[in-house]
Amino acid sequence: MNRKVLGCLLGAAVGDAMGAATETKSVRQIEQTFGGKVREFKEPPADTPARGRRAGQVTDAFSIPYILTAHLIKEGGKATRELGERALLEWGRTEYFEPFAGMTTRNAVNRLKKDGNMSAWAYAGHLGNKLYKGHYYALSSNGAASKAYPEGLISNGDIEKAIADTVEITMSSHDDPYSISGACAVAAAVSEAIHDSTSVYQIIQAARYGSIRGEELARAREDIWTYPGPSVTKRIEMAAEIAVCCKSKEEAVAELAQRIGSGPAVSETVPMALGILIADGGDTMESIYDAVNIGDETSAVACITGAIAGAYNGADSITEGYLELIERENDMNLTGQAEGIESLW
Repeated sequence: MNRKVLGCLLGAAVGDAMGAATETKSVRQIEQTFGGKVREFKEPPADTPARGRRAGQVTDAFSIPYILTAHLIKEGGKATRELGERALLEWGRTEYFEPFAGMTTRNAVNRLKKDGNMSAWAYAGHLGNKLYKGHYYALSSNGAASKAYPEGLISNGDIEKAIADTVEITMSSHDDPYSISGACAVAAAVSEAIHDSTSVYQIIQAARYGSIRGEELARAREDIWTYPGPSVTKRIEMAAEIAVCCKSKEEAVAELAQRIGSGPAVSETVPMALGILIADGGDTMESIYDAVNIGDETSAVACITGAIAGAYNGADSITEGYLELIERENDMNLTGQAEGIESLW
């Protein structure tokens, strides 16, 4: 079980760090820049958000949930909206904030810093949405899903707990049903993946259930903000159908990129990550590689895919030496954090 927990953390970190070099680039640009697909850590080019950072360093996709996990361990696994806000504020004081904070996260952190009052967050997400040219990406963004795997791990296989905890944590930064739906899909998938006897099919079914239940719980809240948008659940189903029906992995990944997309919306990132997982039969490194080379929001997609696949297959499914590299380049203790999570069980 320790190898599964560590595998989830390491898979998420490896996916994020490897995807940092390809973030915002198209598939063609990735191949032109690197002379083919990226299958190892690369120094991020000057036209990426991670420019100036070293190969193997993570971005916001992993650094936010890493800090969140530390807070959850400190509080004995009790997940609350206030805890999520404290973790977000701490992250806002790190080196990751300026280069990587997205619109919703940046506005939330800045509002919390300015007011010094946790309850003031309720309006921060609304502000982010209005500033984003009237579109809904600012709220229903993949930032909600990237930080959902810790709740899945801490649940110790209890999917209902993983979903309930994720709803509370997600409200600290994304107070809408679609973001919560996508985040709960990821948490439920990780919660199922850490079981000894499970399968890719069961993991995807858990993700689908999480998306449905998470949205239900979100819409039942009085402090939720609702608006029209694509169903995360239906797009998970679409991604699964694409991945299963295509004749080859390559065809499936190409079709997922064409029909699902890998932009900042949670309704793209989460279904894409799950579709890649199916297409690769749950293989950890192959899933990460395909996510890293899918284009656009590669760090987020690869972080989520790596977390789920790593939890499913364990730390030994990840390239030897990557644990030491990630811990050294980012001054992080993934091994200790995995032990801290297990201590909560």
